[in-house]
Amino acid sequence: MTTHTYKSRIIIIGANFAGLTAASKIDKHHLVTVIDARADFQWTPNIHEMLSDVKKQDYLSLPLTTLISKLGHHFIQQTVKSVNNELKTVSLNDGQTLDYDVLLIASGHSRTSYGITGADKYAIGFRQASDALAINNKIQASINSNTSTIINIIGGGFTGVEVLGELLRKYPKNTNIKLNIVESSSSILQSLPSKLANDIIEQCNKLGVHFYFNKAIKEVKNASICFDDNSTVQSDITIWTAGTKLPDYLLDLNANIVANGLPVNRYLQAEGFDSIFVAGDSASYSSPLPKQASNAMDMGLHAAENINRFCKYKTMLPFTPKTKPILLSLGDINTYLIQKNLVLASPLLAAAKEAVYQLYMARLSSLLPIEQGLSGIAGRFSLSTEKLLLAEVLKARPKVLLGRSKVLY
Repeated sequence: MTTHTYKSRIIIIGANFAGLTAASKIDKHHLVTVIDARADFQWTPNIHEMLSDVKKQDYLSLPLTTLISKLGHHFIQQTVKSVNNELKTVSLNDGQTLDYDVLLIASGHSRTSYGITGADKYAIGFRQASDALAINNKIQASINSNTSTIINIIGGGFTGVEVLGELLRKYPKNTNIKLNIVESSSSILQSLPSKLANDIIEQCNKLGVHFYFNKAIKEVKNASICFDDNSTVQSDITIWTAGTKLPDYLLDLNANIVANGLPVNRYLQAEGFDSIFVAGDSASYSSPLPKQASNAMDMGLHAAENINRFCKYKTMLPFTPKTKPILLSLGDINTYLIQKNLVLASPLLAAAKEAVYQLYMARLSSLLPIEQGLSGIAGRFSLSTEKLLLAEVLKARPKVLLGRSKVLY
């Protein structure tokens, strides 16, 4: 006798860390559709290294159609227009309307310029690999014209600091390039220990970097930035790393959006929506989680487990966040490990950060055709060996390593 079981229609919006992890763990028995506006998965925590040629776009990207298909699911490259939980439908910008039984929102955040005049037109965002390419092209054009170039990085958060580090790595002795960070608060890295910020500022001041603190931007122009105190700063290239927002389609969901996220219960269900789960940066959990790829992957994994249980009418499991160390790089100057209030600094920690990237990308590459997967693994390792590991070994002197390896107090 054949037993027929219902195949739940599951839609995952977003195919980066949380979404792709969830897709890999949801039961293939179900009808799973993954939607993302991009054609490729991107390892975004390392796109800043494209600015120094330590990474290439091809080695940070994997084709989603192939990955999702190998997982036994269906991929649609499209932008979501709206979600209707009463009808349980997802509408796409190309006119398609998809039905679902369970929805996982894992679309993360998008860039916002807070409505500041000229920001969208004259500043280059930093959310994906194409942004890094655009910045490199603009800097190279300026270098080729043999003119001085003032680069302003808007935002002194995690991304802004790592962008600064890679530009310092690539142009350490180019006196024609001037680097500034513009931050609206009183220091950089506001969510992390102040001793970390103090050490980075001290290192960068020695290299001629200027920090503009407590500066609210009124307007971004083609060659300058205007502040609300009527002061201005010249800006030949403006890089926007400040500010993110939820995708517009979530604003019509009639959900209680807080802290730039959808509140979720301990099972990662959106509050008030039993059939909607949320993972990654889109979720607002009771205990705020750092916006780390590892946290997004943990949430995606747990959401998938609970979706499997939800579809089988089984008791779901509560999500327990794990406290994890954070690795932040300042180019080839130093790498920092942050665990709560403990901060370790050492150039040797760059190898640990690189290992996370290499291992995860190798695991995902196993879903590709053998020749393509092996080629990617070999290419990533070869480039990292040449541009990162060997370069560090050649520069490494015991005195320098000892001087930069320390516990920050």
